[in-house]
Amino acid sequence: MDKKTWLPAVISVLLAAGMVAAAEITGEREIIFPEITAIAIGALAAPKQVWNTSKLRLFAAVALSAGTGAAIVRLLPLPVWVQAPLGIFCAAGYITLLGCGFVPAISACVLPILMQTGGAAYLISALGMTALILGVQAILERFGLREKYGFVPEARMRGLIKLRAKQSLTAAAICLLPAYFGEIFITAPPLIVAFFELSKPNSKPRGRIWQTVLLIGGAAFIGTIMRAALSVGAGLPMAFSAAVACGAVLWLVDRLGLYFPPCGAIATLPFLIDQSALWKFPLEVLGGYLIFCAAAVLLFREKT
Repeated sequence: MDKKTWLPAVISVLLAAGMVAAAEITGEREIIFPEITAIAIGALAAPKQVWNTSKLRLFAAVALSAGTGAAIVRLLPLPVWVQAPLGIFCAAGYITLLGCGFVPAISACVLPILMQTGGAAYLISALGMTALILGVQAILERFGLREKYGFVPEARMRGLIKLRAKQSLTAAAICLLPAYFGEIFITAPPLIVAFFELSKPNSKPRGRIWQTVLLIGGAAFIGTIMRAALSVGAGLPMAFSAAVACGAVLWLVDRLGLYFPPCGAIATLPFLIDQSALWKFPLEVLGGYLIFCAAAVLLFREKT
C-alpha cells in the first residue's frame, strides 16, 4: 500500500478521533458532526473525489445548510416532522443553486433538526472541520499525493431541478412518520444522503446496491459495538473507539472497492446519540436504509 492510499486514510481516522475527543473533553456533544467522516472518505480516502464540486462550493453548501438547520430549530417552533422536510428542501435547493453535486449538505441541515440542537458549537465544528479537510486535500494535491478534481458546474436545467424536487419530496415523505413518532434513526441524515446518491442518474452505487447495504449496516453495527465494547464496557475514551470504528469502516470500504461516504457518517453517529438508544440504532438504520433503497429502485428507474 503506497503513501497515496494509507496517508489519507490515517488522516481521516485522526480527524474523526480528534473531533470526538474535543466533544468528550468539552462536554459539548454538538461538536460531533458525523458528516465529517463522510467528507473525509469522499474527499481524502477515495482515489478520486466522489462529488462533482469545487472546494469553495463544498464549503458554501455546508455553511448554508448547517446554518439553515440551526436556524430552523431556533427560529421556527414547529414539530420535527414539519421541520425535517423543510430542511431537506432548503439543502437540496442550495446545492442546486450552487451548481454542485455535494448532497452531504442535506445531512448538515437535517441533523440539528432531528437532534433538536444546532448551537454555536455545532456550527463552529461543521465549518471548522470542513475547512480543515479541504485544507488537507489542497496540501495533498500540492505534493502530488492526490489528483486534483476537475470540477464542471452543473447547469440548473429543468431536468435537474425536477430530479431534485422529486428526490426531496420522496425523502420528505419517508421522513414524516418516523419523525412524528420520534424514531429518528430510521431516517438518520446520512441515509437521506445515500438515497440522493442512489436515485440520481447513472449512479454507480446503485449498480452495487447490496454492497451499499452491507456498508451501511456494517458501519452502524461497527460504530455501535465499538462504543459499547470499548467505551461503555472497557472504559476507554470515546475518541479511541471512534478511531477504531472509522478505521474498520475504511478497511471495509477498501476491501469492497466501493467508496460510499454515507457509511462513514453512520459509523460516527453512535458517538453522538444517548447511550440508552445505542442498541436500537443499527437495527433502525438498517431498516430505514432498506426503505430508502426500495424507493430509489422503484421510483427512480433508469431510462433505457
